[in-house]
Amino acid sequence: MRQFRFLNLALLALGSLCLNSAYAASSTLHSLTDSEMSAATGQALMSLSYIAPTDSANLETLRNSSSNIGFYKLGLEAKVELNANIRNLQLGCGGVNGAGACDIDIKNLSLSGLNDGTVASGSQQGSPTFSGDRAATSAQITNPFLEFAIKNPDSASTREVAGFRLSAEAIEGLLSAGLENSGILSSTDGIQSLSGYLQLANLSGEVSTQATTFGAAGAAGCAAIVGQANGSCQAIAGKINSTIGGQRGFVSYTSAASSDTLGISVPSLTVPFTKNTTSVITGNRMTSAVVNNINVTVPHIALDCARSNRASAAACGNAPTSNFVNQLSVDLIQYGNYPNGTSLTTNGNSTDCITVVFICVVGTAQFQMGAGSTLDGLNLNVTFNEALNLFHNIPLRGTGGYLALQKQALQWPGSNSDDIAQTGWWLSFKDPIDLGYLTSTNKADISAVLPQVAGFVTQALMQGSDIPVSLIDGLNAATGNPLVKTLNIDVSSQTANLSLSNLQLTSQYVTSNCYGGNQFC
Repeated sequence: MRQFRFLNLALLALGSLCLNSAYAASSTLHSLTDSEMSAATGQALMSLSYIAPTDSANLETLRNSSSNIGFYKLGLEAKVELNANIRNLQLGCGGVNGAGACDIDIKNLSLSGLNDGTVASGSQQGSPTFSGDRAATSAQITNPFLEFAIKNPDSASTREVAGFRLSAEAIEGLLSAGLENSGILSSTDGIQSLSGYLQLANLSGEVSTQATTFGAAGAAGCAAIVGQANGSCQAIAGKINSTIGGQRGFVSYTSAASSDTLGISVPSLTVPFTKNTTSVITGNRMTSAVVNNINVTVPHIALDCARSNRASAAACGNAPTSNFVNQLSVDLIQYGNYPNGTSLTTNGNSTDCITVVFICVVGTAQFQMGAGSTLDGLNLNVTFNEALNLFHNIPLRGTGGYLALQKQALQWPGSNSDDIAQTGWWLSFKDPIDLGYLTSTNKADISAVLPQVAGFVTQALMQGSDIPVSLIDGLNAATGNPLVKTLNIDVSSQTANLSLSNLQLTSQYVTSNCYGGNQFC
C-alpha cells in the first residue's frame, strides 16, 4: 500500500513539473495589464444582465409605471439539444387560480427535432413525418436563460421575488401533446388546460360540410323575416306575377305546418378558407382556441339535386337523385314591397288567392326548384372553436419562448405587447405558429346557418324581380301539380355567421418519439 502511495505522489509531482515546464516554455501565454484585459473581447459561456425599473427596455414599467420591477437574467451562450418525453406535466394545480384545475395540464408531451416532411394526401394529410426515427432527432434551443423578476430591487428591506422564467432566444423543434388523434375529447391524453400566449399564423385549408335540408325546419306558422333570421325558422317569402291572377306574395310553410313541405336538399360541399391575419390565443386555464373572422365565400350551391334533369351531377356530389328532396308548400299573401325586418306569415285562408270568375283556384301551391337552380354568393364569417385537446402538433420554427411563474401580472422583457403573463404558471411562444394546410376528417354541420340563409333568400326574392307564373304554370298549380321554376338566388350582399367546433384535423396525427415501436416512453 505504501508503494502505491509513493507512486501516486511521484506521478502528481511529475505532472506538475510537466505542466509548469509547458507553461514556462509556452511562447503564446503572457501576462496582461488591467487596461489590456479591459480591451480584450471574447465569448463567455455564461452572461449576466440586469434591467432596472427605470430602464427604457423595461416593458413592465412601460405597461405599469408603479410596478417597480427589475429583471435579472443569467444566460447560457450556447445551443442546447434536447429530446424529451413527459408523461404528465401539471403545474399550478389548485392554488390562487382556483381548485379543480391546473394552470398547465398536458398528458403525453414530447419535444424533438422538427419533422422533415408531411403526409401529402389522404386521411392524415399534413401530419408530420420523419425520414428516420423521431427519437433520433433533437430540438435546438439557442441561448437558454433563467430570469428573475424582483420587486423593489433597490430596497434591501422590501425587495422580493415577483416571478421567474425559463426561456430561450430561439427554439426549433416539434412539440407534440397526446398520442391519439381520435377526434374525441380525452381526459387522459393531450392538452387539458393551458395558461399562456401563442399566435396562429395565417390559416388556410378546407372544410367539407354535411349534406342538409333547407326550408323544412321551424315551428308551424313561424314567420319569414326579410333579410334576417327568425330563430330556427327556415320559412322563405317572395313575389310572383301570375298571368291569370296578377301579383301576389308568398310565404312557405315549414314541415311542421304542412306535410307537403319536404325541404330543398343542400349537397355536401368542400369549402376552402383562408385567414390572412395572425390569431392570438391567450388566457388562463384555457381549454379551447377560438379563431374569429375566417371569411369564406361559396360561389354556387346547387338546389336542383333531386331533379332527373339537374344541371350538374358533380355539383351534387354525384349522389343519386333519390338522396335528395325538392319541394316547399307555399301560401299566397298580399303583394307588397316589404323592407328589411318585415315579418311575413302564412294566412291559411283564401283572402289573397288567385281567383277565376270569383272562384278561388289557387290559395296554396307546391313549389319545386327547376333544373339549374342555385344559391349564389353565400358569404360566411366563420368562428372556429377548437378544443386544445384536439391540437397535437405544434411546430416551433425558431421562435422565442418561455415558461414562467409569477405572483402578479407581468410583461417579461422582449415579449410581445399583448403577452401579459398572468398570475400563476404561464407558457408563451413569441412568434406565430404555422399549423400548415388544415383539413378536417369529419364533415361540418352547417344547419345552424340555414335560418340566416332563409332571411337572405327572402330579401333577394322580395326585393328582386317578380317570379313569372305563366298560364300553364297557374293551371298546373290549380290542379295540384307542383309549380317548377328555375331560380338563381344571389345573396352576396349579406354575410352569415357560422360557428364550427371540434373538427378532427388531418394534420394532427402524432409520430411516436420512441424507439422500438413504443407509443410513449
